[in-house]
Amino acid sequence: MVIDATGFARAGGALDGRVLTAQLTRLCQDLPEPQDGEIRWQVRGRFDAPSGQSWLDVEADGPVRVMCQRCLGAFSLTLRVSSTLGLVETQAQLEAMDALEAEGQGPEIEYLVADPRLDVLGLVEDELILVLPYAPRHEVCPGDGDVPEPPRRPSPFAVLGRFGKD
Repeated sequence: MVIDATGFARAGGALDGRVLTAQLTRLCQDLPEPQDGEIRWQVRGRFDAPSGQSWLDVEADGPVRVMCQRCLGAFSLTLRVSSTLGLVETQAQLEAMDALEAEGQGPEIEYLVADPRLDVLGLVEDELILVLPYAPRHEVCPGDGDVPEPPRRPSPFAVLGRFGKD
């Protein structure tokens, strides 16, 4: 599904749908199999006439299977995206906005170069990748507390302590 980002935003366009998680190959490339969830998504455009600024609002949510970095068990994690992206006309404008933000002078808004052939599902997938945790973990790993402590071996130096007491 391809849109003209600026035209879509200025017209106040709205698209929504569902996609199988497994179809988002970049999102799933390092995730465990099977990815059998479904992602619900919505993209809305809007235009602020006084400022001339166009916006895309992206929302998505759905489960992905990830590996817990604590216990190495697979579990389902719900990803939720709610992003507002400002559209700029050129890469130079994008870099200027990023530089202002880095210096603490610009607003903390994400910007995107307005593409006349923007892949909507690619945009949704990009936003989901950005919220995917780097090191996902269970809130409480299954089996926590059930693992017995390893037996304690006596210190090899405890034997030396007996030699000085004779």
